[in-house]
Amino acid sequence: MAWYGVLVLFVVQIFSFVDRQAMSLLIAPIKADLGLSDTQVSLVIGLGFALAYAVAGLPVGRLVDRLSRPAILTAGLALWCCCTFLCGFVRSFPQLALARSGVGIGEATGTPVVVSLLGDWFPPQKRGIAFAIFAVSAYVGTGLALVAGSAILHALGAQPTIALPVIGAVRTWQVVFLLIGPVGLLAVPLVLSLHEPRRLRDGSRPSASAAETPGLRAVLTYYRRHWSAFASQHAASTLLAMLFYGTSAWMPEFLRRTYGLPIAQAGLWFGCVTVVAGSLGVLTGGLVSGRMLKGGYVDARLCVTGLAALCALPFAAAFPNAAASGSALAGAGAMIFFTASISTTGSTGVQELAPARMRGLAAAVYLFVFNGIGLSLGPSLFAILTDHVFGDEGQLWRALAVGAPALAFAAAAAAFVGLAPYRACVTRSEEPCPARASEDPASVTA
Repeated sequence: MAWYGVLVLFVVQIFSFVDRQAMSLLIAPIKADLGLSDTQVSLVIGLGFALAYAVAGLPVGRLVDRLSRPAILTAGLALWCCCTFLCGFVRSFPQLALARSGVGIGEATGTPVVVSLLGDWFPPQKRGIAFAIFAVSAYVGTGLALVAGSAILHALGAQPTIALPVIGAVRTWQVVFLLIGPVGLLAVPLVLSLHEPRRLRDGSRPSASAAETPGLRAVLTYYRRHWSAFASQHAASTLLAMLFYGTSAWMPEFLRRTYGLPIAQAGLWFGCVTVVAGSLGVLTGGLVSGRMLKGGYVDARLCVTGLAALCALPFAAAFPNAAASGSALAGAGAMIFFTASISTTGSTGVQELAPARMRGLAAAVYLFVFNGIGLSLGPSLFAILTDHVFGDEGQLWRALAVGAPALAFAAAAAAFVGLAPYRACVTRSEEPCPARASEDPASVTA
């Protein structure tokens, strides 16, 4: 039943990333129709989505620790599919931003539910591979968004508008949202079929009841005691997220502007690279960190994050300067291979830092930082460099050449600085945690 659950969550995550990433193919027509700059488009791709995702994730995380997790995910899935569909009707920047915010709120249910369910479905020694297999879905979804979007754009050709039954005439880029939005609703029966497991303390011992959920004061005390461990883990993962989300958002446009590739072709090629490189990177990161953990390295998750950032750095510096599109895709693929490790080490790292009854909220706090900064600022960083530093959309390659290696270096530094406090926190998180804030906060060392 546990592996069936992983399969269902895998499928749901694919739909999530398809809805999230398809817009990166549509930058040029959206800019033209709505009169936007690169910076404004980046705000819709990143900030509008990510802030809603991050803010909504906090109360969702608390609900995940108390209510039915399949029911919460079902509601979120329905919301983000409907809001993706609504993106096909927008006529202005505010309308597009509002619809994308709705997608973000719906998708905010995903990771807190997944982190909590996998933590209860699998014992600690099997969580790494379970998270790794699940995390492949993010890169499959990103790649499929680009491949499917490219296929739709290719099929529609150069037509500026399409006449649809009932709906009427819509712009070609809007058709992409109208087609991909409703498809995710097919996964609703699968989510409702998931088993709600008993909540565990340490992956093997059931909690007595929801009354054991720590009070807010206990949670804040725990975070304050271990702030350096959480800060370094969140910072390293978030900086790598900025690198991945920022480069992925602009890669099709980079290939079009720099090498003259048609956007449908650029999306197809980059989508295939993302699926292969991201999937291999996630699995490799999970296996390597799992083996290190079994070998006694309790800081394995954060250590692998730092090593991955160091390995990604030379490729992040090289691909924007490549002489041909094939070399650029190869360099970007190598970078994605290493950055993909955070999809395993990030979520499992939070699991190891937090006691069982804090995992839903801890995942939400992690996502608040991860998406509130990583997803929102990643695309915007490169857009701001392009618009306001280099002042020419044709200089997007320069923005990538400056920003990408800087983010990789900063991620590596954050990870290695935090190894010692991370080890201390992981050791203590295995102890029981008091359920109520009325207990002595000074004793909260779990």
